[in-house]
Amino acid sequence: MNIEEYISSGILEAYIFDELSETDRAEVRSMAEKYPEVKLALEETEETFLAFTAKGAIEAPSDVKSKLFTDLGLEDSSNPKQDANVKALPVEKKANGFYPYISAAASLVAIIGIVLALYYRSQWLDSESRISELITQNQTIAQQYNVVKNQADQYASNLEVLRKPGLETVELKGLDIAPDANAIVHWNKKSSEVFLNAKKMPSNPDDLQYQLWAIVEGKPVDMGVFDVAGDMTSLIKMKSIKNASAFAVTLEPRGGSINPTMEQMYVIGQI
Repeated sequence: MNIEEYISSGILEAYIFDELSETDRAEVRSMAEKYPEVKLALEETEETFLAFTAKGAIEAPSDVKSKLFTDLGLEDSSNPKQDANVKALPVEKKANGFYPYISAAASLVAIIGIVLALYYRSQWLDSESRISELITQNQTIAQQYNVVKNQADQYASNLEVLRKPGLETVELKGLDIAPDANAIVHWNKKSSEVFLNAKKMPSNPDDLQYQLWAIVEGKPVDMGVFDVAGDMTSLIKMKSIKNASAFAVTLEPRGGSINPTMEQMYVIGQI
């Protein structure tokens, strides 16, 4: 909490004039006990108020000062009941009627102070709202930047794979179970590395996984399992293979199978 804004909000003046609910008064007392600057400001406000009343400017409620001192745990030295030896000072009054104008001016100053405090509080809340909006916008921009950066990094990584010598590209086309499916195998014959681009494969259920197979001398060889979901811009590194005549993808139970499920074959491509 900003203590200076709390002090300038006008709540201390309302406390002195006994215009707060008991809940709000309790809050002021709590703030005065917790923050010395609030307590000092409250005492100064009370002294200013009493200075006006001492000059005949305004008639203070009879219990305002004693209530304030009681709330703050202070001794009210101006209360004759507390010190019988202290005599009340006579209030000087003028016959020319000048002090009623001071009273009106004091009331006007208090009203202006409260209005200004409310105005500046409104301005502060408005500024805080705008700052919050800017922070949200910056966070959104940062998130978008991270997405674009990750994609750029992935494209750079893919390009590095595709630029290696000895690379052969094999297109795997969709079968009857998924005619629109398509995948690409990038097989480097020199390094035996295999990378799969599964961007145009349908998403697989949670309990199933796709499995890549290489056909070597007429027999299927497991090349690993993978999932298709979300952004599939990255190349998937599969198991290495030295010799192959074709590649195919089937849908198998999660974790893969020893042998391919032929009726669940989605794509196949010959070398």
